[in-house]
Amino acid sequence: MSMLTVNNVHTYYGSIHALRGINLTIEQGEIVTLIGGNGAGKTTTLRTISGLLKPAQGEIMLEGDDLLRYKPHEIVYKGLSMVPEGRGVFARMSVLENLEMGAFSRNNKQEIARNLDHVMTLFPRLKERRTQLAGTLSGGEQQMLATGRALMAEPRILLLDEPSMGLAPVLVELIFDTIVQINKEGVTILLVEQNALMALSIAHRGYVLQTGEIVLSDKAEKLKSDPEVQKAYLGIE
Repeated sequence: MSMLTVNNVHTYYGSIHALRGINLTIEQGEIVTLIGGNGAGKTTTLRTISGLLKPAQGEIMLEGDDLLRYKPHEIVYKGLSMVPEGRGVFARMSVLENLEMGAFSRNNKQEIARNLDHVMTLFPRLKERRTQLAGTLSGGEQQMLATGRALMAEPRILLLDEPSMGLAPVLVELIFDTIVQINKEGVTILLVEQNALMALSIAHRGYVLQTGEIVLSDKAEKLKSDPEVQKAYLGIE
């Protein structure tokens, strides 16, 4: 049984047919990336999986459990967290308060404290700024905070939506190195990323999405060498 299975999912925005029969699987321990152009349906896919959008058709299973039965916060209880596009930090709350909000689904104070220490170790910049208002952080720091907040829920699978958006190259490398580290610690990852070359460099497998449909899937290394993928997404003629 795959850890996450998305089967024949159709999602609409009003009359717009945004996802047209999406099928994908993610195995435990993998980094899987979803690449495609603007408007392809990448964010819609993540929002549908996390329960923020309800599909008109299809099924989404987390280790055999039907996620469509649950509300978004209940899906977090089940072990799936998402880091949204644009970070979505609580600007008027401190770094520490934002991280504590990530643990809303948990009650064991000792375990929460241990996870908080782990996030601060993973992102030392957050430890330095723990009392600072989240809205005053740089873009890179806010991305660290949004990722740390999601990790505070102790997810088994983490959805990341455009983590490198708007960041300087040195911070992009730091964020991707951290994603690899999180994966090595046992968290399965579904990554949506405009920087397809970076995404395919750390992923095990990938899917290519065009106008709401999966048009190609393969091991990441094979996608990197595919002429059509190179031309369309990697800037290689």
